[in-house]
Amino acid sequence: MRKEILRKTSIFLWGIIMAFSTITYSQEIKLIIRGDDLGMTHGTLDAFEKAFNEGVLTSGAIIVPGTWFEAAAQACRKNPGWCTGVHLCLVGEWRGARVRPVLPWDKVSSIVDEDGFLFTYPAELFARKPKLEDIEREFRAQIDLAKKKGINVQYLDTHYLDPNNTGYPGLNELIKKIASDYKLPVSGLQGEQQISVYQVPVEQKKAEAMRLMNELKPGLWLMICHPGIDSPEQHALIHSEPAAIFVNGGVGSNRAEELKILTSLEMKSIILKRGIILTNYRELWKEKQGGR
Repeated sequence: MRKEILRKTSIFLWGIIMAFSTITYSQEIKLIIRGDDLGMTHGTLDAFEKAFNEGVLTSGAIIVPGTWFEAAAQACRKNPGWCTGVHLCLVGEWRGARVRPVLPWDKVSSIVDEDGFLFTYPAELFARKPKLEDIEREFRAQIDLAKKKGINVQYLDTHYLDPNNTGYPGLNELIKKIASDYKLPVSGLQGEQQISVYQVPVEQKKAEAMRLMNELKPGLWLMICHPGIDSPEQHALIHSEPAAIFVNGGVGSNRAEELKILTSLEMKSIILKRGIILTNYRELWKEKQGGR
């Protein structure tokens, strides 16, 4: 009789412990802070180094067709602790600063214009009905070149496209297939809820970022950022797509403000005060693979 009572008591207590553990885990706020466009400009080099090493950036993606890709690759090799990904790119959005694919343009002719440049935004590209085979070849070439240059590629994400809804038939599935082949996670497809202050006016960005951080609910979150510096180079950047043009402050000021947020005492204080767990795609993928 006594043994039976002890057994039932033990089961009851274990149930309470497990329930408490589940509640505790379910109350966790996990946050990935992802930076995009490393290597697009020279200014991104300093910005990402500062955001990673002095700020709260946890993951950063390199844009392989970018003008400063080689220098960005060197920065990644110098900082092997960074969680780095490939920012899969099909467009070059800046006026007067056109971008070519990694592959010879005649090998991927359906994704470039008559002069061999990538189109300026997705709608322009998709209107030409590009071949999925060309997109796949170019995406794989970008990943392969990053790896060849010694970048420890730990995730994939997409430039100017939502991997959940790219808006082009077959492209969502293609991105997943490529990720599976390389055994890499795709940012945005891991159950993250997303926040960003990219389109918020520059003078309101910090306050909005703090509001968003203070209102995070339990779960896995992704904050998408574009770290930059306030420089003539970055101020010269103007989107080709009219709806994307910054009417307040320009690209340089807006991206510099995002860097300030990532390195600010206020941002770090909220993370500590709320017990937010910063993580990255390397750690997340390791957990999903059972710790391997």
